[in-house]
Amino acid sequence: MIKTAQQTCSLSNSWRVLLLWLGIFTLFLPVAAQASSLQLKNMVLDNQAGSIMARFGIELAADTQVEDALQNGMKLKLVCEASLYEHKNVWLDSKVAGKTYISKLYFDSLSNEFVLEKPGAQIFKNKSLSILLREEWKSFVLDLGPWSTLKRGERYNLRLKVRLDRTEVPAWLKNTLFFWSWDIIPAATYQLDFTY
Repeated sequence: MIKTAQQTCSLSNSWRVLLLWLGIFTLFLPVAAQASSLQLKNMVLDNQAGSIMARFGIELAADTQVEDALQNGMKLKLVCEASLYEHKNVWLDSKVAGKTYISKLYFDSLSNEFVLEKPGAQIFKNKSLSILLREEWKSFVLDLGPWSTLKRGERYNLRLKVRLDRTEVPAWLKNTLFFWSWDIIPAATYQLDFTY
């Protein structure tokens, strides 16, 4: 009878330790949930003047991690890779069209502003990173080529990969350490399936 009571007591101590560890673990969950992420808004594919246009917006959720990196002197680039594929049943999907968009993002310590450089030498500045990105990343339009390349009755999918990458990492180092992620936040991939 005494042995049974000791076993029950040691078992309850094990449960207490387990519950304590679970409690400590749950304390760190909100921190992990606040990690920065790129989220897609309103992805649309349409015909404009005979061209395949991919339209979308990007939102940076919980931008403090990116803001800290920029204020510490890191330069980043937003890379959006849009690819249109014709779906094949038996063989691999064939690529119909593709386009890449790149813009640079950094912090100017002299003016104490965040700077966004878009293609075509367009420069936008703001003291608030969240306001700058909300205004400038709300709408992207990528021309994927002539609409006439699409065939009626065929299935297609638009794949969009979005990442925020470091600009100062040399190509030889990226290729040597190919298993290392150079992204500040994880890349996001989206897919839109449709039949023309």
